[in-house]
Amino acid sequence: MSYRGRGRGGFHNQNNFNNRNNNNNQNNGAFGNPQNHQNQAEQFAAQNSVPIEIVGWNGASPAECISFISRKCRVAVSNYNVDPGSGILKGYVKNQNDAATLMNWNGVKFAGQSLKFSKVNVGSQVQSATTSNAIEVITNFLKSRYQPDIKLLNLTNVKSDPNLSAQGFFGSISTSSKFFPALMKVAEDNKLDVLSVDLSANELSDLSSISTLAHTFPQLQNLSLMNNNFNKLKVFETWRHKLNFLRELILGGNPLLANQTNPAEINKIKLELMKSFPRLVVLDGEILRNEQLLSTTLSLPFTGSTSMFFQDEEIRNMSTNFISNYLKLWDGNRGDLMILYQSESQFSIQVDSSHPYLLDTTTTTSYSNGGTDFGNYLSNSRNLTRVSSIKSRISRVAIGQEQIFKAFNQLPKTRHDLMTNPDLFSMECFRFPLLNGIMIVIHGSFEETAQPETDPNANNAQNGPRGRFNHPKHKKPALSKKSFDRTFVVIPGPNGSMIVASDLLSIRPHAGKDAWNTVAKVPAAAIASGTASPAPVAPVGVPQRVPTPADLPQDIKANLNPLQQELLVKILVETKLNMQYSIMLCEQSNWDYQQCTINFKNSAATLPREAFAA
Repeated sequence: MSYRGRGRGGFHNQNNFNNRNNNNNQNNGAFGNPQNHQNQAEQFAAQNSVPIEIVGWNGASPAECISFISRKCRVAVSNYNVDPGSGILKGYVKNQNDAATLMNWNGVKFAGQSLKFSKVNVGSQVQSATTSNAIEVITNFLKSRYQPDIKLLNLTNVKSDPNLSAQGFFGSISTSSKFFPALMKVAEDNKLDVLSVDLSANELSDLSSISTLAHTFPQLQNLSLMNNNFNKLKVFETWRHKLNFLRELILGGNPLLANQTNPAEINKIKLELMKSFPRLVVLDGEILRNEQLLSTTLSLPFTGSTSMFFQDEEIRNMSTNFISNYLKLWDGNRGDLMILYQSESQFSIQVDSSHPYLLDTTTTTSYSNGGTDFGNYLSNSRNLTRVSSIKSRISRVAIGQEQIFKAFNQLPKTRHDLMTNPDLFSMECFRFPLLNGIMIVIHGSFEETAQPETDPNANNAQNGPRGRFNHPKHKKPALSKKSFDRTFVVIPGPNGSMIVASDLLSIRPHAGKDAWNTVAKVPAAAIASGTASPAPVAPVGVPQRVPTPADLPQDIKANLNPLQQELLVKILVETKLNMQYSIMLCEQSNWDYQQCTINFKNSAATLPREAFAA
C-alpha cells in the first residue's frame, strides 16, 4: 500500500500524538526539565562511580586539567566541579581500578605544578569537624604541643597524632584542608602567646593550607618548615608583607635549596626571602645580614600614641617600613627612589605660606626678608588657591619617572630626624580599597641642608632683572627648617613590590609638634572618681603625677586584671570619656588598644555629651 496520497498527514494520528505527549510529560526527559536530568546524572554518578579530589590543578582551567588526565593517565573523570570554599577540583571515575590508577599518578606535572589525587571515602567523611567534640580534640592537641616557657608551638607531623586521625581530620583532601584553619582559630580563641612555630614533616608543598598562620601569629619570630616539599620560591609570596617580624627561617630538607648547586641561584633565593620577610636574619643557621643595623633601619620608634593611627597591624608594618626607608633615600639619594614610581605615577608640591597656626606678627611669612623663604618651591607650587590657570595646574603635575626625578632635583637637599627624634612626626595610615592599596599621610619637619641640584628658577632668571654687569640678578633662597605634610597612595606591584601611584607634598613654615603631642594631663584624683577632666595648667617646672591603675576605684579593679586596668587608665586619659563609657569602649573592643582607638575615632562624633567627663 502506497503512502503517497497521505502527504503530511500520513503519520498524523491525534491519539498517537497525545499518547506520545503524555509519555513525554510523565518521563519529564532531558528537554522537559534539564535540572532534573542533571540531578539524575549526578545521583547515578554518585551511586555507580568513585568520588575523587584533585589539588594542584590551578595552573590552568578545570577542563584543561581533566583533558590532561584523560590523555596522560588514561582515566576519564566525569561530573567534575570546583569546590568554591576550598578550591579543590572534585569529580568521579568509573570504578576502584581507575581510582587506584590515579593514585599511582600522584605528583605528575601539570601546568608547572604537581597534581595530587585523593579518593574520597564517603562512609568515613567525619561530619563532626565543626562540633564541640572536634573543638575539644583540637584544644587538647594544642595544649599537648604548646610550650609556654619558650612560646613554641610544635606542629611537627600533625598527621601522626592518633587522636586527630581518629577524629577523621585527614580522611580526605577536603577535610585536611579545613583542619589547619580550624587549628588556628582555636589557637586564636585560646590567646596562645606564640613566637616560634615548628611545621616540620607535614608534606607541605605550598602555603595554601597554612596561610592563616600569618593572621593568627603576626608577631612570629621563628619558623621551621624543615623536611617538607617546597620546591618553588614563589609559594612564599602568600606571606609577603605579613610575617614582618620573622627573624629565623629553617628550610632544610626541602627541594628548594637541597637541589640547588649553583651559588648564584642560592643567593637569589636568599635575596628573595629577605624581600618577603624584611626582618629575616637567619636562614638554616646562616646569618644573612647585620641584625643591629637592620633593626635601626626598619624600626620606627614612635612612642606617642596620640600621634599615630594605623588601621590594623598589617598596615602598621607595611607603612612604617615604607616610610623609614623612603625618607632615608629621600635624604641620601633620590635617584634610588625611582624604582617606586612607574609611568603613570604622579607627584606634585604646593606651598602653604599662610598656615593658620602661624598667622601672627612675629611669624608672618614672606618671600624676602623677615619670614620663611619658599623661593625653591614657588615655581613648581600647585597651590590651587593661588594657581588658577588650567594650563599651569596641568603643567605642575609631574607624571612618570623622568618628570618626577626632574622635580625631585629641583627641591633642596634635606634631613629628616625620623630615627633620632620620632616625636617630631605624626602618621595616619589606612587601606585604599579603590586601588587595593594603602594611603600614608605623614606630618613633620625637616631641615634644608643644601641647594637643589637643578635651579628651579633658572628659566625665570633668564628673563628677570639684570645686575650691574648685565648678569641675571638671582639670589639663592635661604635654607631653613620647614614643616611638611606628605600623602602617598601606595599600591601593590609585580612580585610583591610596592608602587607609589600618587605623591602629594605640602610645604609650610616650621610649626613644631604641638598639634599632635600636646596631651592634657589628668589628675589621679579624677581617675579615682571616674570624672577624668583636664587638670589646670601647672606652673612651669612643676611636673604633674601621671595616673596609674592604683588610682582606680577598688570595685572596678576587683573585676579587671592588671593589663585591663592599665588599658582603662590609658583610655580615660586619652579619650576624656567617663568611667562608664571607657569601660564600655574597652569591653566592646575586646580590651585591645588598637581596636579601642579605631572604635573611638569612628563613634566620637555620635557620642552624647554625658559620655565625656565633666
